[in-house]
Amino acid sequence: MAGQTRSGRPSALRPRRPVGPLRGHRPAKRRWLRRLFKLVVLLVVLAFTSAAGVLWYYGRDLPDVASLRDYAPPQTTRILDRDGEAIGEVFSERRTVIPMEQVPRHFVLSVLAAEDADFYRHEGLDYPGMARALLYDLIQGRAAQGASTITQQVVKLLLLTPERTFTRKIRELILARRLEQELTKDEILHLYINHINFGHARYGVQEAAQFYFGKDASDLTLAESSLIAGIPQAPARLSPRTHLDAAQRRQNYVLGQLEAKREDYWPDLTLEEIEQARETEPALQRRSALGESAPEIKRVVREMLRELVGAEAYRRGGYTVETTLDASIQRAARQALQVGLRSLDQRQRYRGPLRRGESARTIETLRVGGRYTGVVRGVDEGTGWIRFDVGGHDVLVEVGEGDRYSGDLNLARFAPVGTSARLVIRRIEETRTEAELDLGPQGAVVVIDPRTRNVLAIAGGYRASPGFDRATQASRQPGSTFKPLVYAVGIRSEAFTPATIMLDAPAVYDQWMPQNYEPWNHEGPVTLRRALARSINSVAVRAIEEVGPEEVVRFAQQLGIESELDAQLPLAFGASAVTPIEMVNAYATFAAGGRWAPPRFVTRIVGPDGEEVPLPTAEAPRDVMSPAEAYVVTSMMESVFEEGTARRARLGRPAAGKTGTSNGARDAWFVGYTANFAAGVWVGFDDNRPLGRREGGSRSALPIWVEVIQAAEGNTAVTDFARPSGVVTRLIDPATGLLAYEGLAGARDEVFVAGTEPTETVRPPDVLDSNSFLMEELGGSP
Repeated sequence: MAGQTRSGRPSALRPRRPVGPLRGHRPAKRRWLRRLFKLVVLLVVLAFTSAAGVLWYYGRDLPDVASLRDYAPPQTTRILDRDGEAIGEVFSERRTVIPMEQVPRHFVLSVLAAEDADFYRHEGLDYPGMARALLYDLIQGRAAQGASTITQQVVKLLLLTPERTFTRKIRELILARRLEQELTKDEILHLYINHINFGHARYGVQEAAQFYFGKDASDLTLAESSLIAGIPQAPARLSPRTHLDAAQRRQNYVLGQLEAKREDYWPDLTLEEIEQARETEPALQRRSALGESAPEIKRVVREMLRELVGAEAYRRGGYTVETTLDASIQRAARQALQVGLRSLDQRQRYRGPLRRGESARTIETLRVGGRYTGVVRGVDEGTGWIRFDVGGHDVLVEVGEGDRYSGDLNLARFAPVGTSARLVIRRIEETRTEAELDLGPQGAVVVIDPRTRNVLAIAGGYRASPGFDRATQASRQPGSTFKPLVYAVGIRSEAFTPATIMLDAPAVYDQWMPQNYEPWNHEGPVTLRRALARSINSVAVRAIEEVGPEEVVRFAQQLGIESELDAQLPLAFGASAVTPIEMVNAYATFAAGGRWAPPRFVTRIVGPDGEEVPLPTAEAPRDVMSPAEAYVVTSMMESVFEEGTARRARLGRPAAGKTGTSNGARDAWFVGYTANFAAGVWVGFDDNRPLGRREGGSRSALPIWVEVIQAAEGNTAVTDFARPSGVVTRLIDPATGLLAYEGLAGARDEVFVAGTEPTETVRPPDVLDSNSFLMEELGGSP
């Protein structure tokens, strides 16, 4: 019934339910809101659960960020000369870690402007930057823009790999937050500044400052700081050495960021400083100043460090090695060797190792430092490059202005197509391989302080580049430089004196006849002094026969010669091979009054922790001769300069030494000393070819030695050899070796070890004539 309820009650007792569109609207809306709320809550819970799951999943087995408190990356081991000048480096990564106190503030600001201005404001992650990068990547459809903070970069560099994957990125985000909780901002920035690559495999700000500007990081200006602070974004494309324009554009961006954010971030930096940096063009260090002057010492240091600290500590580096070398003498030695070898090239008209008739066999892989035969395929006159085919590989050799073989020849005449040469591979890169010409006449120089046995210079070849060190590794016949050792045995045993008369005449020893390769022969009876000065081989053989080859070998070993020596008569003129450093240190023993000591290269090693590394125990010095005996041998070798094979040398101070030329002029030597320095020079071909017509010790090696000694002596006072006690001087007759009578023409002073001087006086000619007459009258003989 209308207007009534089902119970029959009038409808007025209950409100009527709405009809039409409004009916049930509000309750339905509330239900949908409740459902939406539940859905949002569910999604949030799911999101948090998923995030927690992701964090748990990717956070498993992550590196411990606390390990970065013990930051100990590979560092550069620096090699210093005796005055603290850097002369070499050993490294697996070129890096020198410095504390933040040594990093100038304007470099820190430049890094922040270039990489992460909000570094000191965020907690490791730049969320707005990440959102912007994500949006940009979505627009580009690829990973086109990064948003890594400095903290994230440290994590990537030190704890993860640089791969561009989602997994690595999630792990990076997790670790960045952990790192911010573990280390302070300054500690994180310290890791970044010391670890990042600044181009050319130079890691950390200290190496960058040294490489680009030749100074310590603490001395960088704002202009220099802003230039190198932008490099880490793309080291290969932003190096001011190879891409100056790009580097300067990046520098302008850094300076612009400094200016734009100055008031909010670093108000202590003035606009005037920024503008001055814009107007200043930093002066890059010359490339030539970056070269090493003594690569030979690196091998010695490497071997010593590996032995002392172990392979792992050696690889990590960070050591400072103080050596005995003198950088100025080292440079002079190398220069003198180069000049001497170029002079030899000119005399023998040697224009490089190019020749016809050889072809290069197929080689699968070349190696740096390897020696190969290459065939000329073409030249580029404009750039100075010669193109070789080396076993199927394209190899370039540069012959530029001032090169040993360039001269005034054009490359087409110097290197005709089809000629071949021996090459040494110096650099292998992805797109090119470079080498240098090999097999030119080579040489070695060693300079030693006789008093301390400090090695002051060591040059093992023409070029100052790593490779075969002929000063310590080349075993060559020393020629007549070995003769003083033979005569010293006779002086020490009192079998000889400088006045001993010996016969210079042909002789045959068990069907072997010694040859004399000097330009004089067979003087008859001569004193031992003259025989040494004139380098007479026949006298040297008679001398070694008398004292015994075995005794000479024992004496040479006492002088520190470890090379194997053949105890035969030819040893008298150097038929057994030795190294240059062995001969120089043996002569240094004469200069030191007969006291032997091992040569010394390293005086101190300081570890990366600042603690000294104990040096290996050196062999104890020993007395091989008495000072008087050594002085007499020295006096005899002074005659080499006064009247012998070195008489053309003009040194301007007392000197002793000996030339040496091996069989066929395959080795040319001069070894000698002054009161202050002992030095030796060897010249020869690595493949043992003859040096050429009229070459020998006095022509090929002596001029180099003179230049080296003069450079070493510098402006030092002229000093004579100190005369010890136990030496006496007597006036003798050089023809007989006996004491000279008063008024004897040609008589000369001679030195002797006390007790070995002659006691008999030569008879005057008138006495000899009268005695002869009386004896003939009596039917006898005088």
